[in-house]
Amino acid sequence: MAKRAETLEKSRRKPVQSRSHETSRAIRDAFVRLLDEKPFSAVTIREIVLVAGVGLGTFYEYFSSKDELARACVHLRTKDLLLALRRRRAALGRYDLAAGVTAAITAQAEIYAQAPREWTQHFMLERHKSERSHYLGAYDSFLTEWQALLEGASDWPAGRSAAAAAMPIFTLLYGMFAHALIRGMPPADFTVYRDELVRAALGCLAAMMPPETNAGAMEPGGRRRA
Repeated sequence: MAKRAETLEKSRRKPVQSRSHETSRAIRDAFVRLLDEKPFSAVTIREIVLVAGVGLGTFYEYFSSKDELARACVHLRTKDLLLALRRRRAALGRYDLAAGVTAAITAQAEIYAQAPREWTQHFMLERHKSERSHYLGAYDSFLTEWQALLEGASDWPAGRSAAAAAMPIFTLLYGMFAHALIRGMPPADFTVYRDELVRAALGCLAAMMPPETNAGAMEPGGRRRA
């Protein structure tokens, strides 16, 4: 029995079917669509597999429970967002603080605006279904990414850690984007919202930087204020 349970567990974690990624995504997408119609507690596994077009047994090859499915959805969307930020930073080449901050916030706004209803459910699930250690680990990953972005700017003070600056900036953006999505901000409004967040982030940076570093004297897009 122990050997059989171990085999089932391995099968659940790493399905061997060539279509495993497509099947897993179909289950996750069906789950998120149902969450848009009813609360988590009202969504059943039978409904999920019906919408996904898979069998009940297939569900259990990938996920042990609805809670595990919820955690997987949060984890994978978090990875998508981190990847978008890293790619945007890598694409910048040489940049100053204003250009880097603008690019990072734009990358977030774009990915949220593409699927706002799905990201709304992401933030709701993250609050209720993520394990504390996973939540804190993801938060730290974003802080590390923001620290790297700030320290990589051409006008960041040489030899100075950006850890202290990364915390309030990411916390501001995380809270504001989550609030906007949960209250149902239309995708068309994200451009204006993005610009407001860029100004807020640059203002926060300016308040924390030495006088000789004029990060706050920049507008979204990297243009200097007159």
